[in-house]
Amino acid sequence: MAHIRRVGMLGHLRAEPNQYVLHYRKGKLTRQGPGLAYWFNLLTAAVAQVPVEDVETTFLLKERTRDLQEVSVQVVLTYRCADPGVAASRVNFSLALTTGAWAEKPLERLAGLWSQRAQDPARLYLASAPLTEAVQVGAERIRSAIALAVKADPEIPAMGLALVGVQVVRVAPSAELEKALTTPTREALQQKADEAVFERRALAVEKERAIKENELSTQIELARRQEGLIAQQGANLLREAQTQATANRARVTAEAETQQIAAQAAAQVAEVKAEGDAKALRLLAEAKADGERRRVEVWRDATGRVLFGLALQEFAGKVESIGHLNITPNLFGDAFRELLTEHAET
Repeated sequence: MAHIRRVGMLGHLRAEPNQYVLHYRKGKLTRQGPGLAYWFNLLTAAVAQVPVEDVETTFLLKERTRDLQEVSVQVVLTYRCADPGVAASRVNFSLALTTGAWAEKPLERLAGLWSQRAQDPARLYLASAPLTEAVQVGAERIRSAIALAVKADPEIPAMGLALVGVQVVRVAPSAELEKALTTPTREALQQKADEAVFERRALAVEKERAIKENELSTQIELARRQEGLIAQQGANLLREAQTQATANRARVTAEAETQQIAAQAAAQVAEVKAEGDAKALRLLAEAKADGERRRVEVWRDATGRVLFGLALQEFAGKVESIGHLNITPNLFGDAFRELLTEHAET
């Protein structure tokens, strides 16, 4: 789009470098070139602006395959105006001098032209190809057919146009057909996904089983070790009891032996004491007997006076108190008589 500024009856045009300007005055081409900027008379001028850059157009073709199934072909085609003068003579690229915009829509007209040129080769291929082939490899083959047909078409250079490139984005069936075509693949993928899920579950179950077996083995090992520990504790308790019993037996035996020795010693002491006591009693008895014998001998050989004195001595030793004493002449008469007699003799 060119920039046009009006000053009275004059106008100033400024074009971009990728826009080719053709200026006509009184029906004759007076000025042309890309990116021009100049003043002109609005009343006598006619200006055309042709893009010399690459132009991209997209269109959709609807055709039927060999098995009579409708498909949509999305095409992206890139072209350029190789000869702006020829293109301006075949297509209306004139500008409205008041706004600087195209008076018509030349790019849309060219898009329709390219769509018509691409439709025949696409239709020829699709008419000979089944639906599955068209969907799978049809895009590349249609692109090649369109490129060859456009390059062989003499009308394209006669319009001052040149093909830069063509691309077929996709060949798509209707929604129902696309769903039907994708169902086997989707089911196969779903089946593989299910198999993967089953395998994952089986692997998880296997791992869980391995974990449970490991836990069970661990529990069994712990139980075995606990059993060994209990047995060892029992053996230790039994050994301790045996040791304690042996110690108690040794202690009891020692105490019994000690008591036996003490009893024997006590018996020997008692025996010795008894023997000593018996000997002492025997000696005492013998001494008493000897004393009695001597006493008897003394009493036997003693005179009456002596006997009388001894009797009084013995009596005095035996009698603690005398409450009443009767002395008769008969009691002491003989004794005094004998005493006086012995005294007279001496």
